[in-house]
Amino acid sequence: MEQLTRTKLESYTKDELIDYILSEQKKNSTTNTSTKKEKKNKRNQNEMNFDKFYKRYIALKVAYIGWDYHGFAAQSSTEETIEAYLFKALQKTCLISDIKSANYSKSGRTDKGVSAFGQVISLYVRSNLSEGAGTFIPPISPSTDTTKNNNNNSSTNNNNMKNNQQKQLQKKKEEFPFVKMLNGVLPPFIRVLAWAPIEFHFSARFSTLYRTYKYYFNPEGMDINLMKQASKYYVGEHDFSNFCKMDPENVKSFVRVVLSFEIEPQGVDSPLMVATIRGYAFLWHQIRCLMGMLFLIGQKKLPLSIVPDLLDLSKGVAKPPYEMASEVPLVLFDCGYEDLQFEYDITAQQKLHNNFFQIWNDLLIKSSVVNLMKLEYQKLSNYTPSSNINSDNNKNNSSPIPTTNDDNPRNLKKIKTDIN
Repeated sequence: MEQLTRTKLESYTKDELIDYILSEQKKNSTTNTSTKKEKKNKRNQNEMNFDKFYKRYIALKVAYIGWDYHGFAAQSSTEETIEAYLFKALQKTCLISDIKSANYSKSGRTDKGVSAFGQVISLYVRSNLSEGAGTFIPPISPSTDTTKNNNNNSSTNNNNMKNNQQKQLQKKKEEFPFVKMLNGVLPPFIRVLAWAPIEFHFSARFSTLYRTYKYYFNPEGMDINLMKQASKYYVGEHDFSNFCKMDPENVKSFVRVVLSFEIEPQGVDSPLMVATIRGYAFLWHQIRCLMGMLFLIGQKKLPLSIVPDLLDLSKGVAKPPYEMASEVPLVLFDCGYEDLQFEYDITAQQKLHNNFFQIWNDLLIKSSVVNLMKLEYQKLSNYTPSSNINSDNNKNNSSPIPTTNDDNPRNLKKIKTDIN
């Protein structure tokens, strides 16, 4: 409350004094409540000794709509990443004390604006059970041999803990509802779909057998057959240095394996097409570059032969200055593992469905409003829209883009002029 002199108070009317006092009381009440909550949360966090609880090594399957986030991986420059929200949720639900001690690993690292349905992370979490796959008692480190770990549970330290908590543990027959707990504190665009107990040799990153991405696009103005033919050149082991954003400091080899590349209609009732790309691992922006090249071929602005020419570096063909395809339609769809069986919580299914339905419904309505404006404008203005809509390369220029095997800067400058 600000300091007021007697003179100033006497200058107030009765109503003004009443309003002022009530206003200050409200401010003080809010401040006190917030302070008490902060102190309570801090006290609870400090009082919880995670070494007194059983832990479990689990995998979580995570879905997120990444359009408004700065990528999956946590960054020091921003808190608007998927990982940052996951870490906060894990700590808020007291499943971990901190991420550094959780043996955390992730399958994929999606970039800004990219979404995922099948992202997988693995980590140690607080458990409600004393036995089962992946369970152990801290501070003893888990063994990579499950049998050995179970034998460790009979050690002196573990027996002491079991004796102290025996009555309490007898009542704990079910595991924590990890999915329900985390989704209760995560934003709507980030959802945990399922969890799985895992063996101690598992790593969400290094145990991944393959990664599958999906890319959605509107085929209007595209020769889909040409795009399908071109995509087949991508399959196999190649040097994809012409199909990625270069990161020489972190990447020593640009050779990657694409296991399959399929382009097909999304569904009977959808006008969209979807490209499904599966591989072991991908380079920075590789899929967006692959799709950007396919769009130009589908629009007949680049010849089909450009793909094998750019994959064979010995030919010395200069890379056309094409734009990457947009990040919005790109989805990390699946990460494949051997014998990883996720458990889908029945009690969480309805809430998950309702969450996705609400987001879909909101976007459908917004899409309908925009479509109304588009169609009405076309009708009133008698305008026929351009059919090239999938890339920033499309600037009402339907002429082919020249290619060259001469790296002379003047030729590259000419290509840039032609594409613009």
